[in-house]
Amino acid sequence: MNIFEITHKIISDIPEGQRFSEADAILLMSFRDQLLAMEDDLVKGFYDTIQANPQMATLIGHGARSDRETTLRRWWQRTLSGPFDDKYWAWQSLVGVVHIKVGVKNPMMMGMWTWVLDWLRSKLTPELLGSAELAREIMSSVERLSLTAQAITAESYLVYYLETVIRITGFKPALLERMFKSEIDVLLGEVRSQLGSI
Repeated sequence: MNIFEITHKIISDIPEGQRFSEADAILLMSFRDQLLAMEDDLVKGFYDTIQANPQMATLIGHGARSDRETTLRRWWQRTLSGPFDDKYWAWQSLVGVVHIKVGVKNPMMMGMWTWVLDWLRSKLTPELLGSAELAREIMSSVERLSLTAQAITAESYLVYYLETVIRITGFKPALLERMFKSEIDVLLGEVRSQLGSI
């Protein structure tokens, strides 16, 4: 499996107007200094929030917070330095693979992305940036970054999870696909009966 091809396919599935763009990159990097100055507070708040959640805190492991903080700092600095090239986006795919290994579920990842967005929204004020319009534009760029990164991380989680199942079971992908299509009809029936009329 080629991580660059997988990542490119995931990005191409995101509607173009919603995915992170070159214009978004230029805008964020033009405010690089202001955003980098927020790094310490962002990292501390992010991991304080995780540690306050017993389910997520156990995934960090004893004494590993500083390592995780270093990874987040590296991501923040790399994001604000660019470039947003194939290697950058493939890194987001790698996050999905790492999440399989350490037990981070997609709802946890998405929840923490929402925390980041809410935190930035509270910091990127018209007073800091000079206008409400500019604050909205920057937040829109960050939201497209968030969507793109979440889509890549979540979808790569699924792709690599299934690839692991294929490798463990020895099933051919085409056979697994046929079995999947057959079984999904059964599951749909079960789920619909559980929901009743909605």
